[in-house]
Amino acid sequence: MEVISMILNNFGQFVRTGRESINLLQKELSDGICTRSMISRIETEDYFPHITIVEKLLDRLMVPIPVFLEELCREDKEQKALGIIIEFLNEKYEKERDFQTIQKWIQNMQEIRFEMITIFRAHMHSLRAFVEDVKQNFEEAEKEYKKFIELARGLNDVSMLASGLNRLAFMYVNIDLDKASEFIEEAYSLATLHSIPTELTISINLTLSAYKYGIGEYHTAIQILQAVKNRKRLSPVFRFRSHNLLGRCFHAIGKYTEAEQEYKQTQNYFKYSTSGELIFNNNIGNLYADMGKYDLAFKHQNRSIEIALETNQPYFGEICRLRLAKLHNLTGRNGEAELICKEIIEESWNPRNISIAKLILSESRFELNNEDCTEMICDVINFFNEQGGRDDVQYQKEAYKLLAKVKMPKDHVNLFPAQLLIY
Repeated sequence: MEVISMILNNFGQFVRTGRESINLLQKELSDGICTRSMISRIETEDYFPHITIVEKLLDRLMVPIPVFLEELCREDKEQKALGIIIEFLNEKYEKERDFQTIQKWIQNMQEIRFEMITIFRAHMHSLRAFVEDVKQNFEEAEKEYKKFIELARGLNDVSMLASGLNRLAFMYVNIDLDKASEFIEEAYSLATLHSIPTELTISINLTLSAYKYGIGEYHTAIQILQAVKNRKRLSPVFRFRSHNLLGRCFHAIGKYTEAEQEYKQTQNYFKYSTSGELIFNNNIGNLYADMGKYDLAFKHQNRSIEIALETNQPYFGEICRLRLAKLHNLTGRNGEAELICKEIIEESWNPRNISIAKLILSESRFELNNEDCTEMICDVINFFNEQGGRDDVQYQKEAYKLLAKVKMPKDHVNLFPAQLLIY
């Protein structure tokens, strides 16, 4: 409360001076934004509005956001005005994953000419990392997250550090499980040993469950997710994530009815997740393929690809196309599968997706009586030999089976590790 009152003394004067400089009445300034009485309360230092109203008022006053911040932070060592904006943006991240709003504000704040205090510089690195993550610029995102983590360590802020580690681990769960392991283990340790905000603890548990799913510990992931889902106060984004990941875990252990129920629960939260509808269609399409409901599988997989194109999400789009290619092979449409896989192999930057595409392409060529794919299958085996997840073992098994059907090269006789016999 004290923070807000100190800002009011500056903001009310700022608004009044700006309004009078362009000869606007209070009614004219408020039109379509808020009530005239709210403007009066703001100018008399009686009220500080929500940041979205601040943004609209600045736009009408023709004041750029950097100018507004420079004016209010010039003599304020704590930079409280900047703090309110960063708090707003962090909330947009935590509760809504609102990429568009965060990106817009970051762009608006790029021209700030004063030096931010350390804690706000740290948060700006984290927010930039999220934007790069959504754009699938993972190398840039990692750099930004690591700057955030470094500053959090320097500040000795346990909650900030755990948050940064968790965000970086969450990004890597679907990209590199070894890297994800390093970051989520430290984040979970911090959450266990220290008192941190409940929302952050929940987020860390969701990331941990995603990691456990990735390495094949499905029952452990289910236990964590059930505990999270049973919480009475859970944000819509967290509910979406818990239902979706539970669906994937049930799917992995063959409980298809339970998986379908969990996936369908995610539909209640599409508006809170920018990728929600895409993820739902992709996952339930994959489930229906395993259930032999191919018409439904095609319907949902095609819809997931449409959404990926509409929303410019190439990373998710590539995963959807791989699943569609697999579905084509399942239904004897090997030519269509071959076309998709060739495109991904030529265009993708992701070595994992390229290897999966090579495996599906090899299956297509085998079915089309083209046996010239031995080298490609061996590439797939060598790649997944170096990975650590249960899914990777499954890809190895598929590749070995296909290699045996095609032909076994003499120099690859010892490719079969004994550990595969236990699966």
